[in-house]
Amino acid sequence: MSTYGIDLGTTYSCIARLDSNGNPEVIRNNEDDSNMVASVVFFENENNVVVGQAAKENIETDGDRVVQFVKREIGKRDTRTYEFDGKTYTPVEISALILTRLKNLVEAQGNTIEDVVITVPAYFGLEERSATKQAGELAGLHVLSLINEPTAAALSYCARQFQEDRTILVYDLGGGTFDVTLVKMSMTRNEQGKDVQKINVLATGGDDKLGGKDWDDKLFEYILNACCEENGLTPQEIEAETRQDIRSKVEEAKRKLSKKQSAKVRIDVNGSRTEITIKRSDFESMTADKVAQTMNFVESTLQKVPGVEVDTVLLVGGSTYMPMIKNAVEAKFPGKVQQHDPDQAVAKGAAIYASMLVVEEGTISDGETSAEGGTSSDTNIQHAEQLTAKFAVEDQTPRSFGPGVMDTKGSKHKYVLENFIKIGEKMPAVFSKTYYPLEDNQERVRLRAFENMSTEDTLIPCVDEDGNPQATDPANNVKLLGELVVNLPPETARNTPIKVTFKVDASGVHVEAVNTKTNEVFETFLRTESDIDVDNSAVHQLRISAD
Repeated sequence: MSTYGIDLGTTYSCIARLDSNGNPEVIRNNEDDSNMVASVVFFENENNVVVGQAAKENIETDGDRVVQFVKREIGKRDTRTYEFDGKTYTPVEISALILTRLKNLVEAQGNTIEDVVITVPAYFGLEERSATKQAGELAGLHVLSLINEPTAAALSYCARQFQEDRTILVYDLGGGTFDVTLVKMSMTRNEQGKDVQKINVLATGGDDKLGGKDWDDKLFEYILNACCEENGLTPQEIEAETRQDIRSKVEEAKRKLSKKQSAKVRIDVNGSRTEITIKRSDFESMTADKVAQTMNFVESTLQKVPGVEVDTVLLVGGSTYMPMIKNAVEAKFPGKVQQHDPDQAVAKGAAIYASMLVVEEGTISDGETSAEGGTSSDTNIQHAEQLTAKFAVEDQTPRSFGPGVMDTKGSKHKYVLENFIKIGEKMPAVFSKTYYPLEDNQERVRLRAFENMSTEDTLIPCVDEDGNPQATDPANNVKLLGELVVNLPPETARNTPIKVTFKVDASGVHVEAVNTKTNEVFETFLRTESDIDVDNSAVHQLRISAD
């Protein structure tokens, strides 16, 4: 079976599939003797691009040719690009190189990879999700869907040890991002009348600029300053090779501090051997504010579902190995904290979800002959069908979505955003509403689609007359996603109904407009739109109410 789940991480990435027994397994990275691939790319020269641990070893010595933490950049507006040897790379293209490395791991072991599900932080908006999917396609993968990382972790947990009617909080601290998600697990009946375990997302929160990297940076700064004090130097006098030595030992020291009360680090500083002892208590003190940040997100997420009683807390992400994290969460939820495969659970959950989707879509590929005489694909089809019959996943919309239209009530027309689908609604979400041309004899209308963080029905003001988000509305994070041009036949009256439909799923937003008099359909699956051909003419808009 050529179906896989991919955890595309900020610092490390992981790929998994179902084994011959139907259990999720991670594909081992034999080159680095690890289950992970460092999400780092080193452009050594125009003929050699290195991805993984070998690339990471060049961060300090050749840092200007190394790209890391690109997940924090993907899908962001005004993000930087990278130029090496006369070629420019976008965050999408860098991410595609990491995904290609994961694909190569599978193929190096004699297997094929076609259909995949890629995980994303729960709070990623459309642009980040579209860019992630685009990176997968650029790597030659067929991206079945995306799945939120905490939801994937909950699915992995559910597959191992499900207990009925449990409310689970997923605390996911990865290398560069943080997610907290409330999930309700219960038994329900599907359309076929069979009992299935339902995963229902209740609320999410997080920060794509908070992760294990921040702990690493604090530890790096501590060791660097200690080396300077021991040798009477300033940070600027520390050579690049020494900085790389410190950087390479930060993760090792952090792992030691997760098991011991202190850790020793030996660094060569200008030919002099320097030994630094780091106490766990000091490390916890210097990063206490970061722990507090995560717990603030936990509190705000709980407040979204008043009166909820958490039964279990899942610690997910490699950074949750740090005792300070478990202690902080345990203090809030005594006796409820569990930790299972924290750095692999997300990929395993994605593999389960991918197998479910393949069965639903009927797109399973042929496999190799198994030892039992059938094909491995036959065996995995059975396991995937069992998973589909066993689980149901109900996730939430990460943002609110809707069109920009003219409100003609009153003496002055206003351009407003109507939220069709609001943040936190069940996915896939669908909503339709009828609008009308602003004037008689319009040749076309430009239907603009937006996302935002508001739960209001209408945002006023939300955008200017050209449809661009207003700088005066930063709290709602309004973003123009794209536009759909609807061509109208000659002599179209201003009372002609135009039915507009928005559909949101984990992979993006689909917009459809139908001229109900001619039944002509205009539709698009919106992707990131950086340069929309904006027509400033107001008569090309739709209006809310009929005459």
